[in-house]
Amino acid sequence: MELTYINLNGDKVILRQLKPFFLSKIDGAGRIRQSINTFHAPEQDGAFYISSSLDMRNITIEGRILAENIDESYDYRRHLLRIFTPKLRGTLIYRNRQIACIVEEAGFSVSNLSRAPAFFISLLCPSPFFETLEEIRAELAYWLGNFVFPLEIVPPGLELGIRQPSQIITIDNEGDVPSGCEIVFSALGSVTNPELLNIDTGEFIRINTTMVAGQEIHVFTHFAGKQIISIIGTTETNIFSLLDMGSTFLQLTAGINTLRYGAGSNIDSLEVSILYRPQFLGV
Repeated sequence: MELTYINLNGDKVILRQLKPFFLSKIDGAGRIRQSINTFHAPEQDGAFYISSSLDMRNITIEGRILAENIDESYDYRRHLLRIFTPKLRGTLIYRNRQIACIVEEAGFSVSNLSRAPAFFISLLCPSPFFETLEEIRAELAYWLGNFVFPLEIVPPGLELGIRQPSQIITIDNEGDVPSGCEIVFSALGSVTNPELLNIDTGEFIRINTTMVAGQEIHVFTHFAGKQIISIIGTTETNIFSLLDMGSTFLQLTAGINTLRYGAGSNIDSLEVSILYRPQFLGV
């Protein structure tokens, strides 16, 4: 059993069943609750179900500091409190999954004079979902390299790349719930109205603009983090106003998603990538 906590400043501590920070218990990583909204009419048996939503996750950590003497124990105590500061957000890593959190409480239950003071830490996770440590990148449209060694050039010449022929790709979201994503439209030449369509649902997202060579458009579809950014060289511009009125900020459902990219013109000059992190209900 091992976990790692990293605060917003990049300070890190590893808790495990070894010295100096001996981890004895972690609770809340495999349990989740939801709030259920209902309506009860007069004289009705039971109630009408309206909606439900998952609550924030609370994770508690217990352990002991194992030190050779009281002075060393005090230094370790200060180090732990400095990293688990309530003033900074942080990330908890457990079993190859991570979750963003805020320190709700961090303290020791025995006197500083002890060589093995017990500690208790309570973390509040506004989003209850664990995520993969690394983003997954799926390429919908790109060029496959055709440059290999040993190199042999045969007339009339050498083809350095092959355009991926299909406009359709399937993405298998291994998470337990739908997740937002980052959609990247990259223009190799002039491209009008780039779009991405979910074939399964008919939902699409389209940007009404003409892209120039070298331009990228990044569309973020995460809940409470929706953005549309244009990048040309080192210049970033908010182009949310160019979103087509019929668009939906696409979510990747748990399981198979079938997606197709398109454009109003010059689709062969468009490259499309999707970056996402599967989300899990527990570890």
